[in-house]
Amino acid sequence: RLLPQRRLGTASSAPSAASTVDTVAHGAADGTSTADFAASYFDQRPLLVKGMVRSWPAFASWPDFRALSQREDAQQIVPVEFGANYMEAERNELPLSFYLDYLTHIEPGETPEPLSYMAQYPLFDECPSMLADIATPEWLASTGRGDRYQTMAWIGPAGTVSPLHCDPYHNAFAQVVGSKRIRMYAPGPDDHTRLLLSTDPLQKNTSTADVFDPTGPLSDLPYIEALLEAGDCLYVPKKWW
Repeated sequence: RLLPQRRLGTASSAPSAASTVDTVAHGAADGTSTADFAASYFDQRPLLVKGMVRSWPAFASWPDFRALSQREDAQQIVPVEFGANYMEAERNELPLSFYLDYLTHIEPGETPEPLSYMAQYPLFDECPSMLADIATPEWLASTGRGDRYQTMAWIGPAGTVSPLHCDPYHNAFAQVVGSKRIRMYAPGPDDHTRLLLSTDPLQKNTSTADVFDPTGPLSDLPYIEALLEAGDCLYVPKKWW
């Protein structure tokens, strides 16, 4: 999935359990060829590809939210969550153009109250002009089954947070605007107990633990951290947290 994002805050400094994600420059000899990616990363470990999104039309046009809101398909109704995260948020529906216009009134780096987030929404099914602005990286499209399950969009102001969770699919997370810090944990046989998974049948893939709590149950678990800047793409293997 390709996951465009607005701008997000960063986490506190990482403890000793952290390691930095493997990083390559887009088009470099190592890492982003299909053969190298399949041999070293696919279904194994995350990879940050710097600058991959810079060639997309989205990289040039999406930062202008005012112009984006004037597109005809920006009148599409989208769900926006209001609250700390999707486990606690109240969902409202409003035109994408209205939400984009609201975000233009937030100063860079400002964290508004309440937080709002258009999260994990198949926006491109309804907005063909935006779908034309993005692309699936060849090194990912040609690996595995060679298909694409779904393309989702995330848009929000600084301070938005997604709880620790896992997906049953491989992910390509594309940062189009702003920045995002992502913390990743390798899957294990005891995930249900060590990661304090939700007992809600609809949120079984989500942890209830605070990953930033220095004395919490995740504080001693090793993890990989990546800082995505505008134009970067992060590959996350399926079932990674």
